[in-house]
Amino acid sequence: MKQRWYRWVPISAAFFVFSLSSAYAAIHLNLETPAAGQSASGIGAVRGWAFADNGNPVTVILRLDGIAVTDFPIGCCGPRRDVQTTVTGAPLQTGFDASVNYGDTIAGPHTIGVEVSATGESTVVSDHAIVVARPGNVSVVDTFDLSSATCSIQQPDSILINNVNVSGSGGSPTVTNVRAQYQTEVQALVITEASGGPALTNFKANLNVSQEVPPPTIPSTTTTTCTGTGTLTLNADNSITCSVTFSGLTGPAILAHIHQEAPGTAGPIIVPLNLGANGTSPATCATTPPPTLTADQLTALRQGNLYFNVHTAANTGGECRGQIVAGQ
Repeated sequence: MKQRWYRWVPISAAFFVFSLSSAYAAIHLNLETPAAGQSASGIGAVRGWAFADNGNPVTVILRLDGIAVTDFPIGCCGPRRDVQTTVTGAPLQTGFDASVNYGDTIAGPHTIGVEVSATGESTVVSDHAIVVARPGNVSVVDTFDLSSATCSIQQPDSILINNVNVSGSGGSPTVTNVRAQYQTEVQALVITEASGGPALTNFKANLNVSQEVPPPTIPSTTTTTCTGTGTLTLNADNSITCSVTFSGLTGPAILAHIHQEAPGTAGPIIVPLNLGANGTSPATCATTPPPTLTADQLTALRQGNLYFNVHTAANTGGECRGQIVAGQ
């Protein structure tokens, strides 16, 4: 299915939660919404603030699953007096804000983020793992019929609604159960779960330098950067098969793994991968028996908190990383 989700419409600026950016950053960035670990569905906001220490205008581009959507920048920057009065050195015009249809993605874990640049400053990125719910497994809900539904309160902040008739444009209604939870980040009830979709067994990853933590060291003589793709299949017994292809490293890969942690943070190794001859691509998790995820690791996979990482001699902590997200 062609993903059309990046067709955003600017919406009015608002402010909720803010925090200080790193004192070491020449560009200060705070992605407020969606919050890390948040569930999302339907039309949602991508909102935050950013500014450059040197005073130059910043450009904000949205990222999906670790990749910048370069043909659709986010409008920036609107007035955020809360940021100006709280963050040292912040100008008034720092807010960015856009809307996105999460229904145009596959249900399951994804990363959403922003890439911020300014003349004379190093580009910075921020990615958050989210989980997308897709009522009726349609991109746009045209009918949401509660006439036969029943509901129950799910403490402390959610409602379970059973037997909802949902349909998309020109489609037949399907019966689904949904969970609606109040999210303080958006000050509203949001559908966070929906039954009836296909089982999530196929996952993917887009590997690149921008997701690596800490940022890799690239020698001045090197003009290429790493890119790659990964696939992971979750089997019925919770074992996995996977493969990662990559190119553009500063040298041969010395190690490759699956790690467990959210975007923007380095985490422990959970599955070592087998490299090709002399550190070449692809790397696979093929063993006999195949690796099996624990309950905690399975939860992390479904929340977007596992990632592939390829290591080199120049960057033993990792040079090429890709968060593992829902795939077809």
